[in-house]
Amino acid sequence: MISKINKSILGLTMGDPAGISAEITIKSWLSRKIKPVTPFIFFGSNNLLLRRAREMGLSIETEIIKNFHNFDPDCFFKFIPVFDIPIIDEKLGIYEKKNDSAIVESILSAADFLKNKKINAIVTNPVNKNSLKYNTRHYSGQTELLADIFNSKQQVMLLNSKDMRVIPLTRHIPISSIPSSISKKLIINTTIIGIESLTKFFNIKKPKVAITGLNPHAGDNGLIGNEENQIITPAVEYLQKKSYLVQGPLSADSLFHESSIKKYDLIVCMYHDQALIPIKARSLFSAVNVTLGLDIVRTSPDHGTAYDIANKYIADETSLIEALKLAEKMIKTHVK
Repeated sequence: MISKINKSILGLTMGDPAGISAEITIKSWLSRKIKPVTPFIFFGSNNLLLRRAREMGLSIETEIIKNFHNFDPDCFFKFIPVFDIPIIDEKLGIYEKKNDSAIVESILSAADFLKNKKINAIVTNPVNKNSLKYNTRHYSGQTELLADIFNSKQQVMLLNSKDMRVIPLTRHIPISSIPSSISKKLIINTTIIGIESLTKFFNIKKPKVAITGLNPHAGDNGLIGNEENQIITPAVEYLQKKSYLVQGPLSADSLFHESSIKKYDLIVCMYHDQALIPIKARSLFSAVNVTLGLDIVRTSPDHGTAYDIANKYIADETSLIEALKLAEKMIKTHVK
């Protein structure tokens, strides 16, 4: 799926116009003067970028690109190349469904460019999940929409920072649904996708993986729940028999300190907050969300629309810059 374009070109989606996406896109482009920023095509409203820059008192150049046949990524250092998708004027900090179709069109257009090898990867700006309606379906996230587009049966969320990587086995479901949602098969398949992806995209030949327990103290040998004995341990033993370097179930409360995380290339957690709280606490603004299992490179900043600060223009662009950098790194590692 990944093409050998001479220079990496990323597709950056618009995200929610009412959030901070336009702001961090502009700030990321402006930062190219002081740090490397991978060239991207912005799939979204040209007027949105220009208007937001004026509101922030910043000067930017954009250009709507109509012919991508001989597209030169070096133009990125002069202006932001835009695949223009018009929107209805937004109100900062307020979700409005009037731009839902434009938000989805941004994702679909970037995916189409990737399928046709006009770009190497997709980086998605944050959206409101209420926006993701397409073909009579309402998707729970951009990951699920992209999975449909690229015919993926299982997608895995990886959070990557400079000193750790985590995968939540279950994602956006209620805490009450977690015990019934985990299974031996899900743990095995998720862990294998994670291991294979670390080899393919991060050049880690034999990744070392920790798998957490679900219950406090990893169940205390059955005293606090049975999921460890009945589900997690059998999954770990199966993976070990297949010669994967896996340990678990381990107690999550003692797994994320400095000396422990250095032992592992990946930590597979049982649920969303078990994985995301420690990495966000350690890597504020610099963690990146990576979707595995799509057979493409897709990254995104590890934060949401941030409606609460959208009209204050104080958003930190670091996570988006890191998402762009990681997408380029994954492309180059995989192409090799």
